Amino acid sequence: MINFSKTAEKFPMAAPRLLAISVITFCSISSASAASISWSTGPNFGGPNGHLGILTNGSLVEAINLAGSSTASPITVDPAGINITFSTVNSPFFNANWSSATGGGNTDPGWSAILNTFEWQTGANVTATDFLDGLIAGHQYQVQFFAARTDCCGTRTHWFGDGEGNLSTPINGNTYTSILGTFTADDVDQTIQFFDSSTNPILNAYVLRDITPAVPEPTTWAMMLAGLGLLGFSVRRSKAA
Repeated sequence: MINFSKTAEKFPMAAPRLLAISVITFCSISSASAASISWSTGPNFGGPNGHLGILTNGSLVEAINLAGSSTASPITVDPAGINITFSTVNSPFFNANWSSATGGGNTDPGWSAILNTFEWQTGANVTATDFLDGLIAGHQYQVQFFAARTDCCGTRTHWFGDGEGNLSTPINGNTYTSILGTFTADDVDQTIQFFDSSTNPILNAYVLRDITPAVPEPTTWAMMLAGLGLLGFSVRRSKAA
């Protein structure tokens, strides 16, 4: 660490410059960064069994329902099956919310309620530099976005980005096709971009999961090594015979 008081005594003209360099360096280290995301189309999430399109691999980090309110009760989807609870939020990244009565034709009350609401940005695409936070650098994540509406705008398309130039395939706004993004976090935050052909992007909900491969326990490694040792011993015996 630089001792600015002593530096100022020896080099009075150098201290301000060193301080400025240190501040710039600190800011560059502290600022949020965006990892590259690999995008793909996911399962359909509309129709009577649309809730079964919610992926359950890995471990759940968060499930979020964007409804323009942070006081509404959480919503549990398919309690007898996938049993996933969505927290209802008022996202700071969108400036409007909407409620329709279609629900994607889903028979699960919870999922239907989630699909009945969405948040949207009026007249502008969105770059949210810390849309996903609380990440662990080096961990692998999968985010599943749910964005659809049937009450209007069937010719519109929407897609997503990571701030690094990687974009998902445009999806028609009323097809109820989810979008998957997989990435390895390089910081605690992750940038997400929301695009719409009419510059009015929407989002109903999303699910973030940690899909980092499990590291074997020490006992598992010991058993694997013991197995390899026995295999090598058997091979040597067979050659000797």
